[in-house]
Amino acid sequence: MSDSPYDLSVVLPTCNRAPLLERALASIAFHTGCRHEIIVVDGGSTDHTPDVLNRARHSLGERLKVIREEKREGFVRAVNKGLRSAVGRNVTWLNDDARPLPEALDRAVHQIDHEDPSVAFVALFHRWNSTRNVAYESLHHGHLYRLCHVRGTLYANFPVGKRETFERLGYLDERFYFFGADPDLSLKAWQAGMKVVPAYGALIDHEQVEDDRRAVDNPHGESDNAKLFEKWDLPEKNLRFNDFHPDRPCTVKGLRQPVPNAA
Repeated sequence: MSDSPYDLSVVLPTCNRAPLLERALASIAFHTGCRHEIIVVDGGSTDHTPDVLNRARHSLGERLKVIREEKREGFVRAVNKGLRSAVGRNVTWLNDDARPLPEALDRAVHQIDHEDPSVAFVALFHRWNSTRNVAYESLHHGHLYRLCHVRGTLYANFPVGKRETFERLGYLDERFYFFGADPDLSLKAWQAGMKVVPAYGALIDHEQVEDDRRAVDNPHGESDNAKLFEKWDLPEKNLRFNDFHPDRPCTVKGLRQPVPNAA
């Protein structure tokens, strides 16, 4: 085991969503029993975010680390800044509108600590309202929590993995703005000979608040998806049925070869 003072580092990007951030900090602290630090990456907030962080510091002390950007640089860069500053034995990230259920992060940490070294990430189940691209489902108190796949390959929207694994894989690819970054990280793990597995009993809820920040992020979705499929050699989209098979959780053939320039 590592001599890290923390079992888990949680990276939490935010910008001008002080009420959501306050609830996120409370949810993580209240529902997580393992030794953990929270790294908030503030994208130059101009609302009451500093007040929220000052109040949180009274209860979290040195377990709260704040990285402040002069201006918001996007989700991927924010997460990478947090990951690079993490000192926990394991690391993950959460959105500021995500809410881990009781013991969710503890269960994920326990599982990754006892997994075979070939496992890069345990994937936390989350509230995903679409029925598209669903790999696994878990029912809890009448609500469905899901894991997703990209063209038949399981990936982790919320991955918990060893800090050394994130370092080995090069963190998130900053060519993505937001939407393609988490499947890409998981595809890098599969490409490296590692795998992603479900973290049963580790559940993440969402408040799913629509606001100006989300309105800025959403238009990047189409270009991020295009970059993902330009980078990876994945099967064609199957429009007839869900093509995820638990006994074949990876369909990626590798990185696409760059298209040579026309003569």
